[in-house]
Amino acid sequence: MAQDINETRENGNGLLTVGIIGMGSVGSATTHALSRYHTCVGFDIVGKYSWDDILSADIAFICVPTPIGKDDRLDCSAIDIVLEDLNKSSYDKLVVIKSTVAVGYMERAVDRFPHLRLVYMPEFLRERNCYSWCMDPDRILVSGKPQDIEEALRYFSWARNAEILRMSHADAEIGKLAHNAFIAVKVSFTNEMEAISVEHGADPEKVMSVIWADRRVKCREHLTPGLGPYGGKCVPKDTKELMMASTKGWLLKATETLNQNIERPAWSPSLRKVAVVVPTLERGGLLERALASIAAQTRHPEIVVLVYDGENGPSKETVTAVASYKGVLDIRILRNTHAQNLSGAVNTALEELLRSGAEPADWFVSFLDDDDWYDRRYIENCLKFAHDLGPEWVISGLVRYDDTHPEGLRQVIPEQITVGDFIVGNPNVQGSNLFVLLSRLLQVGGFDENLPSTTDRDICIRLLKVEGIKVDMLRNHLVHHDAHTRSDRLSHPGSEKKAAGLVAFYGKYGQMMDESQRAAFKDRANRLFSVEL
Repeated sequence: MAQDINETRENGNGLLTVGIIGMGSVGSATTHALSRYHTCVGFDIVGKYSWDDILSADIAFICVPTPIGKDDRLDCSAIDIVLEDLNKSSYDKLVVIKSTVAVGYMERAVDRFPHLRLVYMPEFLRERNCYSWCMDPDRILVSGKPQDIEEALRYFSWARNAEILRMSHADAEIGKLAHNAFIAVKVSFTNEMEAISVEHGADPEKVMSVIWADRRVKCREHLTPGLGPYGGKCVPKDTKELMMASTKGWLLKATETLNQNIERPAWSPSLRKVAVVVPTLERGGLLERALASIAAQTRHPEIVVLVYDGENGPSKETVTAVASYKGVLDIRILRNTHAQNLSGAVNTALEELLRSGAEPADWFVSFLDDDDWYDRRYIENCLKFAHDLGPEWVISGLVRYDDTHPEGLRQVIPEQITVGDFIVGNPNVQGSNLFVLLSRLLQVGGFDENLPSTTDRDICIRLLKVEGIKVDMLRNHLVHHDAHTRSDRLSHPGSEKKAAGLVAFYGKYGQMMDESQRAAFKDRANRLFSVEL
């Protein structure tokens, strides 16, 4: 295996910098896995990303889609575009292609871009478990020049359980495709045995149990009746590519024909539902930006609850902003019927979810301040992460925009969080990157309406005190936090609500602090918010 990660750290902060191009399922999972050991920077054609970040990275991973094209072969044009851009930019570091490619693509790419150092390292992920599988791979398949292969493997020295498979480009291309084609064959075989069993009045489960009992069959995955046709993003297209690349794909052709005649089962596993709660001060263009980011999600929430303070109804700007998303989002505008602060607005929204029939254990609540916005894959990635690893509370990374960093500064994502982390300050967990099960929010009684501010720290402390709660960090920066100086910001120095919130928070938790924490709390309140305690 390549040398240990501790021997490979080179840049100023002790970490190598990894550039990841394409922030879909593979790119997001790769970012989450590698950012535990390296500094990761991303780029996608949609969203706020910098190509210069990629050019300054020590290595570039290409994770763009390769769908089936009109000729029934994998369309690698997105990879072509990335390689052209890297070549034009004279990128001289290692370029690792993790996207699945067509048979023969790598040799053509090597000939076309002789100045790029190309390695093929296709990803083996189960779509529903992309994060956990990327964090604990069972194999790493890699092809390229020997010295380039070894350099690429340095970034995965933590994957000690993975079998390293070094081979030629052609071997790796066909091997990756063969893996998914084998899944297609297994699923189709199971479907055919199920059909034969039903035809003769036999029990498909018992029939297949004969196969499961064979010591050469290691697991029942893909060999369990009731699967329906094979599908997903990868298995069908990879099977088609392998079939079309050969004049001898007889079994694969039969497999595809069989699959086309299998009915999809009436049930299918589904992810939990999501509600987005937006407490708003009705700040015109800022609210519009927040709503636009929700509408742009790759997976829309079931409900958006927009809550305003006051007695006079929502402003014309708010009504107009909401109307523009009619038919796209289910947005409900509510008047805050509780304390006229953020906590009251949130609790009003939680009551609305219960009135709407939301089952607390099946709904996640995602919060968004009206001056912040989401990356377009925020909800999809949080849901996938929760389904994969089981957290009831998902925390992803913040990108902070302020007067000093107008281009955005990625905040450190904590490795873990404790009550003590929130007593004095905030470990970059705020309202807009809270993604929590409704049942857990109700268990702690919702938000504390006695706190005009510091509500995010308070809810985190109370959630962390819940016995058995599962919290995990999604190591993708998916939430954009607007911290530019504005007098209407709750955290603006001199804000009466911020001052009152800090006083109330200190009264609630001061007894938990030791002397050094009290001193640090008071210093922070004075230094950041001009509040004397």
